[in-house]
Amino acid sequence: MNLNNKKVSILGMAHSGLSAVQKLKSLGAIPFMSDSRPLNELNIENEILDNYDYETGGHTKKVLDADLIIVSPGVPTSISILENAFQKGIPIWSELELGYQIVKNFKSKIIGVTGSNGKSSTSTLIYHILQQSGKKVILAGNIGSAFTSFPIENEDYEFIVLEVSSFQLDTILEFKPDISIILNITPDHLNRYKTFDNYVRSKSKILMNQTENDFTILNYDDSICRDIANKYPVQKEYYSVGKFINHKVWVKNNKIILQSDNKIKKEIDFNDIIIQGLHNISNISAATIACMYCGIPTDDIVNGIITFAGLEHRLEPVLSFKGITFINDSKATNGASVLNAIQSFHTPINLIMGGSNKNEDFSPLKPYIEENVRNLIIFGETKEILYRTFNDIVSTYIVNDLKSAVNQAVSVAKENDYVLLSPGCASYDMFENFEDRGKQFKEIVLNIRTNQG
Repeated sequence: MNLNNKKVSILGMAHSGLSAVQKLKSLGAIPFMSDSRPLNELNIENEILDNYDYETGGHTKKVLDADLIIVSPGVPTSISILENAFQKGIPIWSELELGYQIVKNFKSKIIGVTGSNGKSSTSTLIYHILQQSGKKVILAGNIGSAFTSFPIENEDYEFIVLEVSSFQLDTILEFKPDISIILNITPDHLNRYKTFDNYVRSKSKILMNQTENDFTILNYDDSICRDIANKYPVQKEYYSVGKFINHKVWVKNNKIILQSDNKIKKEIDFNDIIIQGLHNISNISAATIACMYCGIPTDDIVNGIITFAGLEHRLEPVLSFKGITFINDSKATNGASVLNAIQSFHTPINLIMGGSNKNEDFSPLKPYIEENVRNLIIFGETKEILYRTFNDIVSTYIVNDLKSAVNQAVSVAKENDYVLLSPGCASYDMFENFEDRGKQFKEIVLNIRTNQG
């Protein structure tokens, strides 16, 4: 791909946008950055600002003086400047597409993971297994480090593991993973997509360019995954936690069974796995099949699974204090993720929910909240919605902020209870991101122990 002397506008000056602009300049392009936020709301080093042309506080016509536009995931494609670009015939790519254009002729094998929930855990587990088996691999995409932040132009990597969001898939052109994984598709981001069908179409784009020479790994337990896969010629491999027997990996009698050459090679007891919950057994199954396709020995896969400790902010134990166990699940940003969380514990839960509104209907959670939750503590932009949804089935407390939520949970919790932060909402009403929310939760909990210990 020759970008030398090409004018490229980058919309969004966050992680992926800043990575893209630096990569573009190194490839000889002439980048221009634009962000709708004022400069004082952006966390950007002066060195970058001094070396690149940019505008903040809105997108002007300067954006349209370009041969190509790169759109960051947080920028909706419906904004007027992009509609104007589309009318002018200016190509619009995601940073994901830019990275793919750089590596598409290399020998690196790309594994793309998408889904409404479980993307980060599954992507990180695949990376963990590949890295432990001695492979040269990177983990990038929606998980934190942008694809273009790595020296991918040097053709150094055997494997590239990418966590892929619907926002990134909205603006792909040729992006094609060698192995794609769709973990599940449940309602999410309905503040950005007009309908759930639109969201499903965005997710399914991960299959759009795959051919009969590529593979997709699909959750058989999710009917939407099964339905969309039938529309594409890619080779399909299904996994399940009990409804379907895969010839490579299946789940039976609280064990994950790995098979090769029609012989059972290994069995992993659930008790030997650090990360909790049946949803994680499902994610592990998907990761296992992916690593098998990558040629990783069974022993290496098993070792990777039993040594994987999970992710920060995903069902992360914080501490136990005065008989109460505190769990940080700040990464739970939709109802399906909350469901996974509350089904992972068997003793009573004091659940903290709330955050910015994505227009999700939380009513499908009602029977599970009623069965598993002792007290519900709610705050943030969605607190009134959550109160109307759950107040008739569980003791519900409205508070003003996260600190008040934790204090309220502690005051009503009993010995051997859990206090679980699993918000079910995005974090942008009160926090920079879900990581910031999770870190503040842990700090609040640690301070309670210090002050009351």
